[in-house]
Amino acid sequence: MSETTLYCNERLAITVEPREMRMSHWLYAPRVVDQRSGRELLDLSDSLWDLIATADETASGIDLLLRKYPGDRPAVTLSISLEDGQLRIAGRQVDASVLASVLG
Repeated sequence: MSETTLYCNERLAITVEPREMRMSHWLYAPRVVDQRSGRELLDLSDSLWDLIATADETASGIDLLLRKYPGDRPAVTLSISLEDGQLRIAGRQVDASVLASVLG
């Protein structure tokens, strides 16, 4: 059953569909939608990327801490800006269409 949480003054909806990868190990791959425009900013729902936490939430954006299953690589911080709809990793702008390849 999917879970949706609202952030950034309820403008940003982050939905995860929990999947059990192995006994007692759950994966929460996120899908992020701008509620105001209806635009999908990010969809990792069919990937092996796990949403570990959110951080630095403001009215204009949020950071997502992501880790690729099975967790043998360092976590990545993905910044989402609501001002321009851009995604950034380590300050570098990344297009959503190539995000999966950039994340690796």
